[in-house]
Amino acid sequence: MTTSVNEPTRQPQKQRSKRIELVIIPGRSLGPFKLGSSLWDNLNFLLDKSQFFPSVELKYSQEEPLEYDFIVALPNSGLNLRYDGSLQRLKSIECYDPSKGLAFTFPIPTKHQDLYKSSTDLPLEFPDGTTPIASKVVLYSNSNTWQEASVPSLPKIIAESNASTSIKYGKLERREVENVIAKPTKGVTLVFPAANHIGTRDNSANSHHDTINAESDNIINHDNNNSMTNTFIHNRTVFIHLNVSTPQDILAELGKPSRIFYKEEDKMKIHSVNDHNSTLHASQHHPFELNTNDATVAATTLLDDKGIQPTDYFFNYFYLGIDILMDGALHVCKKIILHGNIPGHYDFQKYKRCPFQIQFSKKKNKKNKLNNSSLLVDVEDDNEEIITANMKISTMQERIPWNCNNTIKEDGPKKPVILTRGSSEQNPFGSTYLTGYDEGIVMEVMKNGYVPTVVLF
Repeated sequence: MTTSVNEPTRQPQKQRSKRIELVIIPGRSLGPFKLGSSLWDNLNFLLDKSQFFPSVELKYSQEEPLEYDFIVALPNSGLNLRYDGSLQRLKSIECYDPSKGLAFTFPIPTKHQDLYKSSTDLPLEFPDGTTPIASKVVLYSNSNTWQEASVPSLPKIIAESNASTSIKYGKLERREVENVIAKPTKGVTLVFPAANHIGTRDNSANSHHDTINAESDNIINHDNNNSMTNTFIHNRTVFIHLNVSTPQDILAELGKPSRIFYKEEDKMKIHSVNDHNSTLHASQHHPFELNTNDATVAATTLLDDKGIQPTDYFFNYFYLGIDILMDGALHVCKKIILHGNIPGHYDFQKYKRCPFQIQFSKKKNKKNKLNNSSLLVDVEDDNEEIITANMKISTMQERIPWNCNNTIKEDGPKKPVILTRGSSEQNPFGSTYLTGYDEGIVMEVMKNGYVPTVVLF
């Protein structure tokens, strides 16, 4: 297939035409656009090749951006790229405008060739009722019809990404994360399919559960009898522990970050809670300005006495959708920020979508047994409370087994913190607000109720 677009020049009368040739591989790709590739990667490619794709339109639902498909329209090329709204991965490609340079060769069946030897035009219909005319082409996979097409399996996508020589970012086998399991106050577990364990999605899901259970207890056996299992766990997972993991740990596992950013100011301080009295005093000025631990205070005071001002710094992994804030004094992981890359948010397309799940300890419910009000027992639910990146804040709050700001009860409920980024011209989508829990989590909420950013501390 060939499409042509006009390249803008300083002299319109001498306007030149840029032509591109895109190879069609049914069920797999159209040129650089591969089924299953991420929205983040493809938009970056279109931005880099703006001379070939001067017009790009993103179409999505403002109220329910994760419930419906995204469409990236390329009107100058006659292409529509359709993405799964939740996964943000390419599920089908539509070529709808042959006038842009779309051309196909339709061979005439042997039994009808004698009828059209003297004709230079392609027949509209053959004697048996079949037709060679095509008005558009749609590439898709995993379905009999393009309307029901789905994204290729993630292990397949990641295997192709690992084998790619065109991708310039990330450490080999660490370019695409399959799942991110987060636990407030503890840290996150990044799950990567290992090269020798590219299997079915069901097998991957089962291994997630086993791996997380092992990580929760901080137990990893190194016995010779379990060497295969240990290799599997080591290759698949990366653990980032709050207040424990060092820059060396993170760089060794994830490789060089996309950017290292040093903080110039601390507009919102979030620390772990150890001293209730200090927390109560601080909260009168800021609902999330909590007390830091004694070790950090001691280290900071010591450095300040020497005239040194430690500066916290971020490891930005844009292609994983994760930021890691390192303590400038202790050089350990201080906060972890997970990004949902939701359209309509200020940071949209800056980060690839992070497929996070946040787990909470089993919820205890007071239940009346045998209708005896004097007999109450603590009953634990069978499953842990889990919230995902696809949920709205109302659903998340129903599942989080804590009361908002439950550490501080004397002042009553706190109002959300309004977060404004830039002017209305820089950020036409308006402000968002922050809400959270003193147990170690803060969430940014958009007007439609979705959560584009989660901070763990």
